[in-house]
Amino acid sequence: NNLYESKAEQQEREIVLMELSKLVKDWVRDVAVSQGMPEPDASETGARIFTFGSYRLGVNGPSADIDTLAVTPAHINRQRDVFGMADPNSGVRQVPANVLVERLRANHHAESIVAVPDAYVPVIKMAYRGVEIDLLCASLAMNRIPADLDILDDHVLRNVDEPTQRSINGVRVTDAILRLVPNISNFRTTLRAVKLWAKRRCIYS
Repeated sequence: NNLYESKAEQQEREIVLMELSKLVKDWVRDVAVSQGMPEPDASETGARIFTFGSYRLGVNGPSADIDTLAVTPAHINRQRDVFGMADPNSGVRQVPANVLVERLRANHHAESIVAVPDAYVPVIKMAYRGVEIDLLCASLAMNRIPADLDILDDHVLRNVDEPTQRSINGVRVTDAILRLVPNISNFRTTLRAVKLWAKRRCIYS
């Protein structure tokens, strides 16, 4: 029923996620430097890309999009640094070179970029190397993002605004499901079957 993607498609998605991770880390570092942080310290602030939804659950089909979340340190402001809007506190705008949306627009691999800063869950929609991506951003109340960040730790929700909480929830729910099911392989096969059943009866989503 064409429910599984090929190995080549899987590898292409992995390349996309690796490139996105590097792009986000470079952006987070450059914003820190622009705020006066020394380069070595700025390079240590870190960022993480998490996936969620069908891709993270391991049940995505060919040409399915990837739901992604960029987790950043506290010095990143969503409106100013992600979307290039005026800082709500100071009214200052970020220089375009340090705005995530503008960096993506300057990247020849990124196409059809649509920024939706005022959505219930703010999102950047795009195609990267032909792979559809929904990119959310969450700035945590942390000076640096460790490589082993546990997204299910309730401490990550401390002192963050509601859009950030909503952005994180997709990843937290997906990871909680994978930790709770007794047999992930059986779960994935069953979920693929349920999705196919629902789509054929026009009740999917």
